[in-house]
Amino acid sequence: MCSVNSELPPPYTHSENFSYSSSLYANPFIEQIEHYPQEKLHVSTDKDSYIAGDTIWLRAHCADAATHRPVAASRYVYVELRDDRRALVRRIKLLSRDSVYSGYLPTQSLERFGDYSLTAYTLYMRNPGPEYFFKKPLTIWPYQESRRTQRNTSVRKVSDFDVSFFPEGGYLIDGYDCCVAFKALGDDGGSVEVTGVLKNDREEVVDTLRTLHGGMGCLRFTPHTGERYYAECTMEGGKTERFDLPASNNLACVLRVLHTERDFTVMVQSGRPLPKGLRLLVHCRGNLCYFREWNDDLPSLIFKRDKLPGGVLQILLLDKAGNALSERLVFNRGEELATTDMQVRGSLKQRTKVTLAVSATDPDGGPAAGDFSIAVTDRAAVPSAMSGSIYSTLLLTSELRGTIETPDWYFEGRDAARVAALDALLLTQGWRRYDVPELMKKEYVEPQYPLEVGQEIAGRINKGGLWNRRKKLDRYEMRMIVPSLHYVTKCAVDDTGAFALNGFDFPDSTLYVLRPAAVRGSMPEATVKVARDSFPEVGTLPRVPAQEQKKPYIAQARYYIEQRGQTDMRNILIDTVYVTHHKRLESTRPEHRLAARTWTAEQIKEAGAGTILDFIARMPGILMRGTNILYRREKVQFMLDGLIEEPLEYSLYHGTGERSLKRLKTQGMSAQEFYNPLDESPKEESKRNVDYREDYDELPSFLWYPLNIVERIDLIESSNMVLWGATSWRQVGIISITTKKGKDLDDATRTLPARDVEFVSPLGYQTPAEFYAPAYATEKARRSMVPDYRTTLYWNPTVKLDDTGQAIVEFYTSDAPVNYDITIEGITQTGKIVRTVKIITE
Repeated sequence: MCSVNSELPPPYTHSENFSYSSSLYANPFIEQIEHYPQEKLHVSTDKDSYIAGDTIWLRAHCADAATHRPVAASRYVYVELRDDRRALVRRIKLLSRDSVYSGYLPTQSLERFGDYSLTAYTLYMRNPGPEYFFKKPLTIWPYQESRRTQRNTSVRKVSDFDVSFFPEGGYLIDGYDCCVAFKALGDDGGSVEVTGVLKNDREEVVDTLRTLHGGMGCLRFTPHTGERYYAECTMEGGKTERFDLPASNNLACVLRVLHTERDFTVMVQSGRPLPKGLRLLVHCRGNLCYFREWNDDLPSLIFKRDKLPGGVLQILLLDKAGNALSERLVFNRGEELATTDMQVRGSLKQRTKVTLAVSATDPDGGPAAGDFSIAVTDRAAVPSAMSGSIYSTLLLTSELRGTIETPDWYFEGRDAARVAALDALLLTQGWRRYDVPELMKKEYVEPQYPLEVGQEIAGRINKGGLWNRRKKLDRYEMRMIVPSLHYVTKCAVDDTGAFALNGFDFPDSTLYVLRPAAVRGSMPEATVKVARDSFPEVGTLPRVPAQEQKKPYIAQARYYIEQRGQTDMRNILIDTVYVTHHKRLESTRPEHRLAARTWTAEQIKEAGAGTILDFIARMPGILMRGTNILYRREKVQFMLDGLIEEPLEYSLYHGTGERSLKRLKTQGMSAQEFYNPLDESPKEESKRNVDYREDYDELPSFLWYPLNIVERIDLIESSNMVLWGATSWRQVGIISITTKKGKDLDDATRTLPARDVEFVSPLGYQTPAEFYAPAYATEKARRSMVPDYRTTLYWNPTVKLDDTGQAIVEFYTSDAPVNYDITIEGITQTGKIVRTVKIITE
């Protein structure tokens, strides 16, 4: 027996070189991570149980999968809420702000109540697949029960079940004591608890079995040559089924692990002599801990737990060619937690200030740097969270496949039952983040999907007409306008008609106008086809067995709502509401009141024009000359939704722009020769010989908006222009365009006549909102008659630690007796987990 300790080369050195086939190779795990780094997500919510009308407040913690250090390489995190029918209820897109992803999910408009699944992911996490996404169960109850209430929770009915068996190391070997884990699942996908007996083919009882937690357990026995084994299992309710165990494989080489609190022992067993060249590899999250040739003279290796990192260790037995012969997962409780202390200051009376002094230190004793989220909830109305903490997410559930029920249960103590149940979990739900045998052969995996670093709208164009619809498409460019934000951009179109617009970042519900235009010259109109947003297929969590409620949480929460008259203390989050009324020309906006002429939406529609530019060309007094729009022979300015556009170059008549002068000089004329300010009459057309280009590059891009989205067009003249800074007597007009809003705009985009214009409104990032909680800083506020019964008293997604590792949090108590759960979760800059729960009472 050999003990792996500090006297040998360090078993856990991230950059350690190791021997492979008698040669020195760089650590392949580091090379793989450089090729394909991975992310982990945990979402902290203010609570796990809600009443309809509540707001789900959340913070997504994104960490590097190998080091657990916080990262924000992906610009967005997507959060979805689904009911038990897998129907998507809400999807939001959280933007990284100062490397923090935080947001909210309102529940006011839900039609069904009961079990829900909250899923979070980045688009980069599509590479390992949806099993890698973060998922947690939530419960949402109706404010009032009624016959019309749609419930998706009911008494669980399981009519059948199945039990699967997983021998340690992958195989049973005759003559050796073998550990076999098992998992029992009902026909609804959830776990069931079973008892039973293990029998041989002579129907002799070999061992008994009983599930430990989540439908899982372990049994031990020594198989004998020529015998087969089966289990008779009985679930609650009395139904009994027979399940066969896998047959023995005496040619296999398997790993066996024996646990103690301070160390674990690794052995290799086989029914034949061990082949030469076996190697043992141990890693944790891609951090190499041990890799050496197995010494046949030593029956086992002992690994000291305090020399290894915390989390799931993957132990692999590799043959000489690097193929995996056996695998074993072990959980190690290393120093992955930052030490957190919380001191409560305050009288804890009704409507008084409570101050929390939080301090965090790294395992080395130094002050922790980073931030955390904090939730303060009323214990009388909010049941304890069962979905899993950031500790169990980062160290356990993100490393295993499938659903893990109540993952925090495994870490609520270190008794033998929890240790055995955790080992059974690792034996039944193992998962490889990378294909380690291929990795050892330097066959590295490359990500298929890149990091999402910004918003993108992509698609394809196609020319109109019957002939050559696919030719000369690269002579177009795609122009994009955001009417509400006055943003304009463009991109090239390739020879297949494909385009991709990026480099922008706008909130959700933003409307984008796309129009292909010829780069130069005139081209036939082209149709636009925008690719729809693509999101991965996400399943829901199986129904978790209902936990016995020791307190009437729902009744208490409903009582609180009745006392204060509403769910949230202040409804700052509401769905869009459109108010319709008869349209009137009266307006308080100055561009409307000061207009000399006005064209309403009805008048604009009757004109039969396609774009704003087409309509302006038909306005009385307007003259179109190349890149110039003239009113009474002078250039006009433009205004969009009350904002004046930058003046166009006073190019051919009274401008000094470099671009305009260069154009004139190429024709052999100067600006003074072309226009004499003492002579108001322009030169004859035959003498000017000016090259007017027809691409309208100098015109505002919004002039190509389709008229469907325009509410009114106004013409402002002469002295009324002074309000917008027009002081020159040469400036004779402003054309003001007012676009439609709300429902009118939505209706307009559905009936667009222009074939060469496309309207899209892809999912944008969520506009941030701040959690509201009343403050009772004055005696008058404390004596307010407005009831204050909050289930969530305080939520802050980002509390930053100062240079000493400390932070101060303040909130006010409510009218209910003080009996609070305070939960903080976060990650330090060094990758240590911040997690603590404190109960405060009067």
